[in-house]
Amino acid sequence: MTKQQQWETKILHFLRSQKGTAFKQKRIAKKLGIAEKDYPDFKGFLKGLAAAGRIERGHKHVYRFPDPSQSVAGKISFSAIGFAFVSTDEEEEIFVGAYDTGVAMHGDRVLVEKYRKQSGKLPEGKVTQIIQRSQNPVYAVAKKEHGKWWAIPEPPAALIKIQILGETAELRTDQLIEIEQFQWEHPREKPTAQLRQILGLFEDPRDDITIIKKMYRLDEKFPAAVQRESDSIPAGTIQNEIAKRLDLRDQEIFTIDPADARDFDDAVSLQRGPKGQWLLGVHIADVSHFVSAGSRLDREARNRGTSIYFSEQVVPMLPERLSNQLCSLQPDEDRLAFSVLMRLTDAGEIISCRIEPSVIRSRKRFSYTEAHKILEEGTGPHSRTLAAMDRLSRALRRKRSASGSVDFDLPEAIFTILPNGVPSEVRLSERLATHRLIEEFMLLANKTVAEHIAVYQKEQSYPFVYRIHEPPTEEAINGLYDILHRLGFRYPKARKFTPAVMQKILADVEESPFRHFIEQIALRSMSKAVYSSRCGGHFGLAFSHYTHFTSPIRRYPDLVVHRLLKAYRETPQQQDLQFYRRSIPQIAKQSTENEIRALEAEREYRKLKQIRFLAHKIGEWYEGIITGVLEFGFFVEISDFIIEGLVHVRTLDDDYYVYDKASHWLKGRRSGRVFRLGDRVKVMVAEVSVKERRIDLLWGE
Repeated sequence: MTKQQQWETKILHFLRSQKGTAFKQKRIAKKLGIAEKDYPDFKGFLKGLAAAGRIERGHKHVYRFPDPSQSVAGKISFSAIGFAFVSTDEEEEIFVGAYDTGVAMHGDRVLVEKYRKQSGKLPEGKVTQIIQRSQNPVYAVAKKEHGKWWAIPEPPAALIKIQILGETAELRTDQLIEIEQFQWEHPREKPTAQLRQILGLFEDPRDDITIIKKMYRLDEKFPAAVQRESDSIPAGTIQNEIAKRLDLRDQEIFTIDPADARDFDDAVSLQRGPKGQWLLGVHIADVSHFVSAGSRLDREARNRGTSIYFSEQVVPMLPERLSNQLCSLQPDEDRLAFSVLMRLTDAGEIISCRIEPSVIRSRKRFSYTEAHKILEEGTGPHSRTLAAMDRLSRALRRKRSASGSVDFDLPEAIFTILPNGVPSEVRLSERLATHRLIEEFMLLANKTVAEHIAVYQKEQSYPFVYRIHEPPTEEAINGLYDILHRLGFRYPKARKFTPAVMQKILADVEESPFRHFIEQIALRSMSKAVYSSRCGGHFGLAFSHYTHFTSPIRRYPDLVVHRLLKAYRETPQQQDLQFYRRSIPQIAKQSTENEIRALEAEREYRKLKQIRFLAHKIGEWYEGIITGVLEFGFFVEISDFIIEGLVHVRTLDDDYYVYDKASHWLKGRRSGRVFRLGDRVKVMVAEVSVKERRIDLLWGE
């Protein structure tokens, strides 16, 4: 038996016998009779045992035998600077220092042991075991040192270097790569992996979108078999279907979309009915007529899940022949639709509704801006109908608001991209009356369809795809109140946090300089909406029933909803119902995952373009608002562009700043100056790094 093996046996036996009592390393050495000359090696050996999870290391070099009763399982999420948090199955957050993450990687399912003594607000612990490695792709930057290639994982990630084994002939320094076959068994060993693919270099801004598409497995091109199936759809299929449908071609129907839209999947109509009631029509492209369940087109659409939008390009869910031609509700063309025809009062109360396959012929293609101008000036094509639509949409919004529905009004960054891939302009999106008009009509149609099926469900228990939004967690609610209090808004905590409570908070801060910041915080505190086979209601909208029906060209769940509506027009066969009950939960889960992937890809793209834009603004000063405070500095959102960067604490040279965990602020020891969430500050763009996705700012008084 080697000396190290003897040490391990003695250490484990001694600490196990002490039933969880912690000892300093010097006392352990004395108890075990370790010679003075061996003490430096013994200290290192203790650290190695702790890193391997065999014993537990606490602060100030104390060690004890792990207590299994203190161990919990959860998913680990790393920060950009190495520390991590474990979200446990019991919905608890445990802080894990960079020295305690063991061999964990971002997204792994781990076993974490909580320390008995806690120093911070959150419980603290260390990773003792990897239960399951994350299946998410691992991206890294390639570096060559001493003749070997290494992968430096992209943040958020553990602060490690991974040796790349196997074929590396095509690698170049600073290339973004994806690795696979990751191996890491012990913290003292070097992790290894194989090269999966080279994504590219960030030197050329024109390659940004290519890199993003590779990272997220996106391809605007369709497999040849899928393309052939799309091309083989007969040109006369629309005319052959007209006699079987509700014919609405003589009605005043038109579309309102973004100016640069290429596919139009929703159209609207409005007319006065008997007794002064409104007859509102929401007409949605009937994609389900062209994409049959189980076809190659259908399987490809399900795998994609959604269209993904970048400033320079769209990665569509369906081939162009469908999305921009046969299914697109183009003006002066006969098109197949699924129409929700609602009879309403002036106050927006629904009296009755019909949901019918139809054929329509759009009279006009409006952009939001064009329709808004007609509303403002009172003249132009379809001006009377647009004015009536505006009045009805305002009534619907008042009704929705009265029920507690939350209406976030956060601007988005819109890029104007030059041919070289660099943004020449970043402007904030504008929400016009016509945006709100279409939004209200689509919300009402989605809600009406979900309610229509729910009526059947009570009697028949028909399976369906719902869009559900759970209430925020207690922790998120407490966090929101905490931030509001620190910004000077003294709200007593509501006994039950309802949509109306959130609505009142947003209404109260509408005139505040912190409005957009608080809206962002409030939005982050909300749970994420998901697709589900369960009718769980939508917290944010304050709807008991909700689905996605209005965008089948770009969202797969909407296409499935159309199919189910058709299937339920007549009593479905039992074997069909059994098939739907089996398949819909999987479709809902996959659709949610695809939606998350799309959001992450779009977010990564925006971040890259924001950095490209600010690279040409070095040395310029801007007003901003502090959106996050941590020990190493604070994040500031530049208000003009909705772009966030970091003011590092080391650049605050007017004082020595200390981080207050309880208050989440940085405070100068001498001056007493405080940097806290929501503070308005002036910052200068100091440095940007595309490779590190980093924006460094300097604070100025």
